Amino acid sequence: MSGVLLISLDSLWIRLSEVSSWDVAFWVGAFTFLTISMVLPLTTRRSIVAVVRDDGTPLLVSSILNTCSVTMFIVAIGITTVSNVVAIVAAAPVAAAVVARLLIREQPSRRTWLAIAGSVVGILIIVGGSIGSGTVTGDLIAIVAVLAFAGNVTLWRRYPDISRLAVIGLGGLFTALATVIPADPLSVGGGSLAILAVMGVATGPTGRVSLASSTRFLSAAQVGLFTPVETVAATTWAWMFLAEAPPPATIVGGLLVIAAVAYGTRRRRVASVS
Repeated sequence: MSGVLLISLDSLWIRLSEVSSWDVAFWVGAFTFLTISMVLPLTTRRSIVAVVRDDGTPLLVSSILNTCSVTMFIVAIGITTVSNVVAIVAAAPVAAAVVARLLIREQPSRRTWLAIAGSVVGILIIVGGSIGSGTVTGDLIAIVAVLAFAGNVTLWRRYPDISRLAVIGLGGLFTALATVIPADPLSVGGGSLAILAVMGVATGPTGRVSLASSTRFLSAAQVGLFTPVETVAATTWAWMFLAEAPPPATIVGGLLVIAAVAYGTRRRRVASVS
């Protein structure tokens, strides 16, 4: 839960930075890679190169999926409405459960399915009046982000020993490399760069490593179940710091999401992986 709350700050930092989505993705990726490259040797006594060599293909695939989910999410916010992206992100628990069932035969419990249903209903209440106002391209990009996230959660469940720090760090490097051409990083001012540094050095990496680490203890469906909390928290940050008061539907839907997540995670029985 703490990881998702930190990630929920992303939308606030993006809004406050006032730069293009490509510039956000580049600098956040670069800051993340530099940070993890320094932290990893201190915690594991191995460089990121050594960890990649030891963990091999699963780590590389996970890093690519992380790059895809993070970059596509940032880009989608830039070309479609936030409400549409939020509605699509609500499908993350279902996507994670289905992908895990197909690839590693992990069967979510009835309680988890009920909690997923409740969280999706809550998000639909929040964004019900905004569906259809975004662009098709942006909506499709958001779907790609959700599918990449679901695939990564499943991969983390299948390979619990791969370094989460290295995944996030290498994902940051891939993100910076993938966005350096469409971005104009040298045009970003000092104030905006400071905001992106907070996102790329502190809240982003910490939140994503925490979320990735949770797959060692929870099923893919249960981890996916935390993602709607990001929507509720992000709305709260916008209310507190950007004076964007949420409408009554957002408050009702947010309370339903919180209740559903509390219900679904009360019993932490992890499904077996075959």
